[in-house]
Amino acid sequence: LFGKYTIMKINRNLLKNEGYSNPSLLIKKSYGCYLEDVNGKTFIDTTLGSGTHILGHNSPIINDAIKQQLDNGILYTTANNIAYEVAELISLAYPSNQSVVFCNSGSEATMRAARIARAFTRRDKIAIFSGAWHGGNELFMYDHDYKSESLSAIHKSSGIPESFLENVIVLPYNDEKSFQIIEDNKDDIAMVIIEPSQGSNPRDDMFNFLKTLRSVTRRHGIVLCFDEMITGFRIKYGGCQEYYNVDADLTTYGKSVGGGLPIGVVAGRSEIVNIIHGSQKTIPVFMGGTFSANPLVMSVSKALLEHLLTEKKQIYSYLSKMGDYVKTNVNEHCFKNNIDAQVIGIGSMLRIVHTKNFIKSRRERDSLEIGHKIISDFYDSLLKRNIFVNSNKIIFLSMMHTEDIVNEITTSIIESIK
Repeated sequence: LFGKYTIMKINRNLLKNEGYSNPSLLIKKSYGCYLEDVNGKTFIDTTLGSGTHILGHNSPIINDAIKQQLDNGILYTTANNIAYEVAELISLAYPSNQSVVFCNSGSEATMRAARIARAFTRRDKIAIFSGAWHGGNELFMYDHDYKSESLSAIHKSSGIPESFLENVIVLPYNDEKSFQIIEDNKDDIAMVIIEPSQGSNPRDDMFNFLKTLRSVTRRHGIVLCFDEMITGFRIKYGGCQEYYNVDADLTTYGKSVGGGLPIGVVAGRSEIVNIIHGSQKTIPVFMGGTFSANPLVMSVSKALLEHLLTEKKQIYSYLSKMGDYVKTNVNEHCFKNNIDAQVIGIGSMLRIVHTKNFIKSRRERDSLEIGHKIISDFYDSLLKRNIFVNSNKIIFLSMMHTEDIVNEITTSIIESIK
């Protein structure tokens, strides 16, 4: 019942959000590492809110923080003390996190990072990498055309003015050609933004590339931004900056920082972030937002980050161990049986790639993977075994994935792969 109205039948054509047109599952609840659908069937979840739930679904740490804050209000639209505490916890993640800005989503965080970088450098162009995902805003919805050898940028969505392309450069990921392109455009690029490990191509061998990228951008006064939306506080407490010991000027976070509630974060060097206050040459950079740093999200973030920081040795060791277990066992099976597949990844973020060839990028992945039907049948087989992998095909593990459950996931992958 909805007031005086009764919904007699769900009209699925009414809702146009991505993933709702023909969902494979309709979920009614989640707990631990499980999803339960509307029919009461239970699935082992490897999506975890797109990597959000490091502690698993329905964590008491998250739930208790929400319950405690409800009695004190959920939105003030003025300063609250908890936000300062969360900013401090984020600053402890890596030395470059000297100043912090809160917003409400990853897309908003990357947009704000670009705005800060443009104001600081007084340049207009943003360089991104092919195969990346930096959210749904107009600044980053571009890629290469994988059907062409050209490295020119193309739109990934309708509804974005063609003129926006003038200020975007798409670089080849994990390819030294990108450094020369940056050199050729050094006077125009405000920011280079990169996922240190892409969801489309998660890997743990990016040190040399990232180190060189850091050197090139620093030499030319270009702001380097690490988009750690899915790696921040998951791979290490300090994300890929800690993992590789390569520092960024700006870092964007989201997902796991909010424990399931909407959040975005821009953190970075104070001399850059302070440009938001304006200077003799620039007016202030707008950073307002009704829901930014609201006390409900801040309370959850504080509870989560305090736990991750206190228990980081145990948490990140366990998650890495479980990720390595899946990779090692599946890859040994594929190698022994000459199967065109492998698991790649970093820590507890994994992806099954349906080729035995070494790949460097999303572009190579798409060109070398075997047929679509084989891949589709593989994920259908996993679902029949009650293992849920979402449409983006990234596999995440949590602290609620016990060794027995991780072994069940691994066995299901081996039995499904061809």
